[in-house]
Amino acid sequence: MIYIGHNNNAPFFLEIEEELNTTDNVVVYTWEDFIDNNVAWLKLSAEQGQFHNNHPGATPEEVYNMQIPEPVPDPEPEPTPEPDVEQVVRRAKLAEIEEQDAFSNKFFVSVMQGGMEVANQELWIDKGLRNSLYSITLPALLSDGETTTKLWTTGTPPESLDVPIPWAMEKLPLLEIYAKRTYDRRASNEAAVYAATTVEEIAQIDVKANYPKFLTFELNLDNYEQA
Repeated sequence: MIYIGHNNNAPFFLEIEEELNTTDNVVVYTWEDFIDNNVAWLKLSAEQGQFHNNHPGATPEEVYNMQIPEPVPDPEPEPTPEPDVEQVVRRAKLAEIEEQDAFSNKFFVSVMQGGMEVANQELWIDKGLRNSLYSITLPALLSDGETTTKLWTTGTPPESLDVPIPWAMEKLPLLEIYAKRTYDRRASNEAAVYAATTVEEIAQIDVKANYPKFLTFELNLDNYEQA
């Protein structure tokens, strides 16, 4: 005989040789009565018992109903959308423009002494510092009696370069013009990328063309030492 019983509200199978004593046990014959009475035993018919034997992995409710639900198939994966080639090429070109513009952020100081170049240093001063130096910091240093200021190279670690303040005041406007021209070049390239309507048009944009040449400022230490 096969019964279904309750174990902490979890149905389980009980297989015994003889029928349960109905005097000491509540025996029911429908799933609804079994669910409504948590101490009842649900007696399976011979057919239900055979179904249990044939399907050992079936749940008690599936055995009672003698039916195992068809497995729900996994949902079909969403198709991967085809990449928008034009947008991919556009983003790549914008990244090239950004990289080229960052490369333009440099100028050089040729340090001369005794009629010979003794050093050639790479430096950069961003817009905020350029404005601060020219309009506030360098005039304030001059008023305080200072004659030189430090500029810093772009290498790692950076190195300091002492330059005369009047020399720096003379070069900063030239550097500002250079920075304006590189900005215009970047903005023009970006505008061209957004205006292009085909992959071919985007690919033809030369992000390196027409950038202004790097500035090289001469710093003659002989004149500096004489000063």
